[in-house]
Amino acid sequence: MIWTSLERFTERAEVVFFDVGQGDSFILKTPAGKLILVDGGPDWSTLFGLGQYLPWRERTIDFVILSHGHDDHLSALPEIARRYKIEQVFLPASLQGAAVEELLLALDNQKSTVTYPQEPACLDLEVDCRLCIFPPSSEFLSSSDENDFSLAVNFTCGGLSLAATGDAGTKREQSLLASGFSQGIQIFKAAHHGSASANSLEFLQALSPEVMVFSVGENNPYGHPSQEVINRVKAEGVEIRRTDQDGELIFYSNNSKLYLKND
Repeated sequence: MIWTSLERFTERAEVVFFDVGQGDSFILKTPAGKLILVDGGPDWSTLFGLGQYLPWRERTIDFVILSHGHDDHLSALPEIARRYKIEQVFLPASLQGAAVEELLLALDNQKSTVTYPQEPACLDLEVDCRLCIFPPSSEFLSSSDENDFSLAVNFTCGGLSLAATGDAGTKREQSLLASGFSQGIQIFKAAHHGSASANSLEFLQALSPEVMVFSVGENNPYGHPSQEVINRVKAEGVEIRRTDQDGELIFYSNNSKLYLKND
């Protein structure tokens, strides 16, 4: 991994994993400046991250994807929808709760397009830049575990490639591989904050990432990330990055080589 220091908002594909504690939130940027925010963390930390990363005049987010409805992925999104113009939102099935109602009201007020994906679909964002969303197949929709509803994403753009699966477990991982989920990527955001209920060896070997990012809170009560998973990742020779140890992480690609920006 090569470290360097460059301006934040440049004409290249980037991904920023915000340091939100025990939760998930990251933003993808295309070379032309399109923005895709995935999840909103457990509190308003994502708002701070957006303010630090985006130019002060940038008040539009092209796409927002909520992986699933747990608070550690959702909490900042209603306020973000009040402060930023959001063009299109992708939401998982079976959402409920006060925060969800707040989010939907804010999106309705600004007339955002809201979509509940039923089948895998890909968006060609610009030249050499594709975002694919994988909802759960019908067998998971009757699950009592909301983690099974997670929307998974693949992002390939300008030499940068990433996969994230929300809090999906090992059975969803098997289903994703069967449905053509991308293999051979640079960055895999650890599922369910590195829980042993996900991040199976089969899935890890299929994705074959260069780096695995764990979005976790320091000294969190869940024991995330699992030592079993950490050992598995190390055995596969995959570099580990953790928000509880490294803080905010900004990755970009140059000639298909992955770089981590050093603040």
